Amino acid sequence: MRAKQSQNTAKTTGNRILAIAFLFVVWMLVIIGRLYWLQVARHDYYLAKARENQQMRLETMAARGAIVDRNDKDLALSVLFDSVFVDQRLLKDDDARRNVARLLSPVLEISEAELVKQVTGNSGFVFLARKVEPEKARAIREVVAKNSIRAIGFKKEMQRYYPNESLAAALLGYVGGENKGQGGLEQSQNDSLDGKSGSIELERDGRNQAYERRETPAVGGATIKTTIDSAMQHKVETLLTEAIKRHNAKGAYAVVMDVTTGEILALANAPSFNPNERPKSKDEDRHNRAISWPYEPGSIFKMITYAAAFEEGKVQLDEKLNCGNGEIRFGPRVIHDTHAYGVQQTPDAFAKSSNVCAIRLAQRVGKERFAEYISLFGFGNKTGIELPAESKGIVRPAHKWNFDSIGSVAMGQEVSVTMIQIAAATGAIANKGVWVQPHVIKEVIRADGRVTPTKPVTRRVVSQQTAENMSVLMQRVVTHGTARHAIQLANYTAAGKTGTPQKAERGHGYARGKFMPSFAGFVPATDPKFVIVVMVDEPAGAHQGGSVSAPIFNMIAQIALGDFVIPPDAKGFRDALAALSDRYESKAAEDEANETRLEQNIALTQPETVNALPSPQNAMPRELLSQNIAPDAGRKQPKPTPTPRPNVIPASSGPSALMPDLRGKGLRSVIQACSQLSLNVRPTGSGVVVKQWPAPGARVRPGEDCKVEFQ
Repeated sequence: MRAKQSQNTAKTTGNRILAIAFLFVVWMLVIIGRLYWLQVARHDYYLAKARENQQMRLETMAARGAIVDRNDKDLALSVLFDSVFVDQRLLKDDDARRNVARLLSPVLEISEAELVKQVTGNSGFVFLARKVEPEKARAIREVVAKNSIRAIGFKKEMQRYYPNESLAAALLGYVGGENKGQGGLEQSQNDSLDGKSGSIELERDGRNQAYERRETPAVGGATIKTTIDSAMQHKVETLLTEAIKRHNAKGAYAVVMDVTTGEILALANAPSFNPNERPKSKDEDRHNRAISWPYEPGSIFKMITYAAAFEEGKVQLDEKLNCGNGEIRFGPRVIHDTHAYGVQQTPDAFAKSSNVCAIRLAQRVGKERFAEYISLFGFGNKTGIELPAESKGIVRPAHKWNFDSIGSVAMGQEVSVTMIQIAAATGAIANKGVWVQPHVIKEVIRADGRVTPTKPVTRRVVSQQTAENMSVLMQRVVTHGTARHAIQLANYTAAGKTGTPQKAERGHGYARGKFMPSFAGFVPATDPKFVIVVMVDEPAGAHQGGSVSAPIFNMIAQIALGDFVIPPDAKGFRDALAALSDRYESKAAEDEANETRLEQNIALTQPETVNALPSPQNAMPRELLSQNIAPDAGRKQPKPTPTPRPNVIPASSGPSALMPDLRGKGLRSVIQACSQLSLNVRPTGSGVVVKQWPAPGARVRPGEDCKVEFQ
């Protein structure tokens, strides 16, 4: 019996041991499984959670590159501002959140209730205020430091700033909320301007104290150096704004381009907008219409018609053209001139802007060849200027022309062009037949100092002889044609073409009473430096290119010639200058001979003591010698023995010269002209000279004052 009980006890004990062992094994398997789950299967997840708790990563924004003008003056730059953020995880309870809201509400100028909502949550990094003004940021820092608020931090962020406000705004564009360029150079050059962001990584302990810091520095964006002259840009924009007021127009636009390089010196749109206050601006004011708005050019396009005819040998400069008494017929359609012109020499037919003569020349060329020249001059294609939203215009291929299209196209209808295309085409004529790609970027300067200059595309479109013939025709427009009353550049020649296109309305033909008068030309005509294109949109009253846009061209030309100190080229001025030079040289030779005789007379009449004078560096001036005055004349001296004086020719203040005409010139040009005559400039006002004294042509001598009034 006892043996049986002992056997049962041993069996029970064994079962218990087995059960315990089984439970232990199961427990171990559960632990191992759990460890496997945590450390293997979910390793990446929990590692990321650990890093989230132990590390803090802040992205540092790269400084956006600056945009400067050709003289390195800032047009757009980035300024550092403080942004305030909260780490919500460090505010564990409602009391802490309410306390932070109470302390920061006055300085952040946000209600306590709103602040409580913003600091509540587990999302961690949340901005409370972006790009805070310096004074406000300083006040917030003081509150945070004084109350040891660990949950509040500061991050440096960039704010784009345009120091000249609306100057060249359509060309520059602006920067949106995500620091991305919108419009203009800000958009087209965003990748270069943006730079590469950096980061700051902080390792934190259980008390949330940083014990290690790793920083990857940001790489700043490139500097875009433009071809724009900000002083000229400002003056052109001012002229356009005044033109809008004077003519009660919807807008006015202008392009100023260097003839040989294709550099855009001014690209102006009026009205404009202030990119610093972009939300307040109108959408239409932000458009760069000088490059994005195609319009029918009207008579300006006759430059292409005549150039094609010259190049194809279909017309001669001295040829007499029959203008058909101002009428030409295409089936039922009759095209008229403004006057019933009969036979005209080629320059006069162009200067009077005869539609009939232009059409007959286009017919001589033929529509296929004419269309090729249109394309060669750049119409129907983008110029490639470094700006977004450039339009290529509208030019139909020749095989799609109607029976009368050659008549329309020859006088600038049935085609749409942009002002930048007109500038480039006019520049090809001014540049001896070579088309140069217009561009607004001079060079890109990388953060590491590498410089990438712009290399514009060039191509020959017509021969030099054709370009010279066209220059003769375009000068005739200024001297005897449709712009003869508007272009008055003293001592400079100019060349150009007027246009008075009627405004086309989609699906409704031409808008009655709505015009876009324009003028395209270059100065000086004999040695072109600047191409200038002007267009005014819907002026009230006068609407001809010669009476509305040509005067603006005239004023812009005065500014450009004066600011860049371009020598006058008019034949009359050159002849007068040559005669003046001859008289000056003759007078200088006479003065030199008189001075030589005077020195000889003085040498013969000086007392012997003169030979014992000190060394040359301490010698007395000649005028003192001629008066027998000793160097120490300030002391009491015995009365000298009178010495016979020779017949001395009175000293002259210098040869006289003719006063040049300074009207219409800038300050720099005035200073240069006056310094050549040793005159003292006395300027008043700013802008260009409107009044001067002495008057042009008056005789002046070195040392006289030259008073000029600018406006």
